[in-house]
Amino acid sequence: MVSHSRASIRPDQLRPLNRPRPCQVSTSGGLPVGIVDRAGRHPVERVQDSWRLQEEWWRTPIDRHYFELVMADGRVRTVYRDITANEWFEQRG
Repeated sequence: MVSHSRASIRPDQLRPLNRPRPCQVSTSGGLPVGIVDRAGRHPVERVQDSWRLQEEWWRTPIDRHYFELVMADGRVRTVYRDITANEWFEQRG
């Protein structure tokens, strides 16, 4: 059992689970080769999987290209490019 931290709950620090975060992605030939975030530059070792999500065209269109990346340090990270806005986001579990 984990003991109570005694820290106060601050509503301004709450965020929805799995909320995508904007990120910077370096690409080569349309494929991610690196991620830049607050901690620095992180090279991609390989693209493990990729898929395209297109739906809700009758409301607000969603058009995303997802990449599951194996980073040089062995971690797996999931990013996607919002095709409509031409912006990159990281989706964490």
